[in-house]
Amino acid sequence: MQKIDVLINAYGKPYQTALSLLSLIKHSRKWIDRIWFVADRPDETKNLGPQFVLQMLPNVTVYKPQEWRWVNNIDESLLGDEKYRYSIRYQYGWEHSDKDYVLIIHNDVYFKGDAIGLLMDRIGDCIAAGEIGLCVQCPAYHHKKCSPEKYLEFRPDLKEFVAMAKDPKGYLPTDAVNYMVCPSLHSKPWPLPSCRVNEWCALINLKKARPITSPFGSARPFGAHVFEGVMSKTAEDQPWEEYKSYLGIKYDTGMAWFRDVHHAGYICAHQSLSGVMDHWTGHKSLFNSKLYEANELRAKKILEAEFRLKFS
Repeated sequence: MQKIDVLINAYGKPYQTALSLLSLIKHSRKWIDRIWFVADRPDETKNLGPQFVLQMLPNVTVYKPQEWRWVNNIDESLLGDEKYRYSIRYQYGWEHSDKDYVLIIHNDVYFKGDAIGLLMDRIGDCIAAGEIGLCVQCPAYHHKKCSPEKYLEFRPDLKEFVAMAKDPKGYLPTDAVNYMVCPSLHSKPWPLPSCRVNEWCALINLKKARPITSPFGSARPFGAHVFEGVMSKTAEDQPWEEYKSYLGIKYDTGMAWFRDVHHAGYICAHQSLSGVMDHWTGHKSLFNSKLYEANELRAKKILEAEFRLKFS
């Protein structure tokens, strides 16, 4: 049987982190060898409780980076610096795993079936498999021109794409001008800016991906946030506002990597995971204490009921 490694970054959420890993192991134990666990900003999250799940895992490597990128944009000129590069999500395990495949997951997911088996059956010759596209942010999706299943087929030029962005038919987080100031979109508008394989559960063919990804190749790291455009200077007394303090595109996790590997001739396989896992959209909870506490309590109750864990 093909064994794989799991890459996870954990910033707080000890109950959700435990549920993510224990439910994954419950349904996909036969596939898993090592878990590469990055304790994201451990000194800042002590008040959120220890990551107790680490004491329950049989084969885990814990890495505590000296710096943390979180959702901050990377400086591509520093990718040759090992300490800097290891501060990017998932990168430490990406470079150290000895497996041909790795599964990248969030620490706010709940597995109800064998997601690894489903993705292994789907990946074929592709470089990755998972749910494709942050489509809610894409004009082409709202214009019903594109979808996760059709991302390989719809390849508009920048003029057609910008025309759709100027005519919103749903939730569009940015103005058309932000696309127009990005040089790479002028030369290579496809894959579209919001396209990626979503990192809350993505299977990566590391044998193919590692040689073409930094530091070995030109593709930017999978976990990197990348900005392209014109950044405005913000006065000390002026708050920074997303989509208002700059002109351009902020490529979220996996988006720059997705563009780079497709430009190198690789493709990804879309696989819906709705039947085998839930994603609790935990990023929002980091800015909403009530939502955070509700998600933690929900995870705790599942751990008690399904895994018979007892907490004092």
